[in-house]
Amino acid sequence: MPQARRGAGVTRVDLPTRAESAMSKPNRRRTAGHDVLRVEVPAGPRKSPRQARSVVLVDALKKTGWEILEKEGRQALTVQRVCERSGVAVSSIYEYFPTMDSLIAAIFTEYRTKARKELLDKIRTLPAEATLFDGILAALQFGLATIHKWTQIDSQLSVRSAYYDELVRLDLIKPKNFWSAVVIPALLERFPGEVVVRDREKATFLAHQAVLALPRAIVLERPQYLVDADTPVLIARAIHAMLTANTE
Repeated sequence: MPQARRGAGVTRVDLPTRAESAMSKPNRRRTAGHDVLRVEVPAGPRKSPRQARSVVLVDALKKTGWEILEKEGRQALTVQRVCERSGVAVSSIYEYFPTMDSLIAAIFTEYRTKARKELLDKIRTLPAEATLFDGILAALQFGLATIHKWTQIDSQLSVRSAYYDELVRLDLIKPKNFWSAVVIPALLERFPGEVVVRDREKATFLAHQAVLALPRAIVLERPQYLVDADTPVLIARAIHAMLTANTE
């Protein structure tokens, strides 16, 4: 069983040797006959704001950072640029965000949180005549578009986060704000009558793992698939089959 250890901003996962070919891209070392896979945990802020004034300041920094990323790209995001655009002193920026990567990670976390909420709202407000397949397809179209937008903003963080997401899929880290972690429960709640399977728990597990793993694999191996119109359709068909194929 893989084991995760936290330290110095890195999650280290000990994996058996047979996993080497499947997950060889992150930093890997061999120790005592074992593969050690080092997966970088996304950077975080130095501290969280507590006073109302500090909350406003941090929100302003994230808003400014997002505007720079969206309009000018990752290379334009520097502490000096953020200082000039936000009017916040460099020392105050460093008080909360020791690096620009930590600011980007905070923006990414907020981006994911908003996407999660939007997805849940989208599923809840589907028209009355919508089917389970319609819901799955709409969720995947939204989710893959969300992922693609961020890869255009910061492709390196997208890749690092995809490896981090694998720890979520392996249940080594609990998901907090991932859209993919909530989509299947939301769909089951919205379309309970259409899920007709012999083993509901098994079908739900398989569908959940598909939603977690396939977008991750696309980001890492075939990012061009994110914009193909048939990608969400193909995945939706597979997930729909998992949730409706009564094998009795």
